[in-house]
Order: sequence, then structure tokens, then C-alpha cells
Amino acid sequence: MRLVHRLALISALLLSIGYFVNQPRSTAQTPPSTTRVVALPANKAKQAKTFFKQHCAKCHGADGRGETNDGEILGAPNFTDSAWQDRYNDRRLITSINHGRGDMPSFEKKLSQDQIKLLLSYVRAFRNDDEPQRSH
Repeated sequence: MRLVHRLALISALLLSIGYFVNQPRSTAQTPPSTTRVVALPANKAKQAKTFFKQHCAKCHGADGRGETNDGEILGAPNFTDSAWQDRYNDRRLITSINHGRGDMPSFEKKLSQDQIKLLLSYVRAFRNDDEPQRSH
């Protein structure tokens, strides 16, 4: 099942490449039900994975489930949970990455806005509608 999850992650990254190009310029929030998965070119996907590993995996886990020691203690969300993905729109997630949330640090001064958008794309690619999810 791990191979299937990895293939789904790669497919999700590659299938919605036009997201940033076609993203509306409006400041209105995207309703949670219209969450879109962002696909990235291979070099950008590798960069996003590196950023995630460096800055997020300690708590959120390399697989995005939040099942690390720190993640369990701090209540890190399970990014593979489609209900969680639906509940939080892109703007809210970018705000959380920029300014932190709870025990999560701010990355606004550590990462560029382009890097933060890459992280958002990577987080969205964890979505898994097929597997049972743990509560969050």
C-alpha cells in the first residue's frame, strides 16, 4: 500500500500543474469544498519535498500523518485526511505557515512566499480519499 500511496502522491503533484498559473487573483477565501491539489514539475516537487523534510517532517512526519513523537504530543494534523484537507482552504494554510499556529513556528522570515506555496502544494498532495483516517 505504501507504493500506491507514493504513486498517488506523485500523480497528484503532476496532474494539477496549472494551479498557480490559473489561480484567481481575488482576495476572497476559497470555500473549503473547493480545495484544489497542486501539481508541480519534478524539480519543484523535489524542492518542496526538501523544504517539507527540513521544516515540517519532525512534527508532521515524512508521510504527512503527524504520527511522530513531536506530532503526537503537539496534535499535528493528519494531512492525508480528506476531511481535514476540505476543512482548511489554501489561504488559511498559507497564513498558518507564515505566522505559525499553536506550537508551530512562523516561517515567514525563514522561507520566501514561493517556497511557502511549494509547501502548500506538497501538503495538499498528501490528501488520500481511499484509506481510513485517524482522528485529529
